[in-house]
Amino acid sequence: MKYKIQLDTQSQLFIAIDLTDQQHTGTGRTIEQAVAQLNN
Repeated sequence: MKYKIQLDTQSQLFIAIDLTDQQHTGTGRTIEQAVAQLNN
């Protein structure tokens, strides 16, 4: 899966976004947590 990472500076959370489906996202305090949630 290809994804991009964004950082929400207000909440200090990373957001992993699936490149093929922009509605499929995962969030976490670390990039690893965001990607793991995206894969679930």
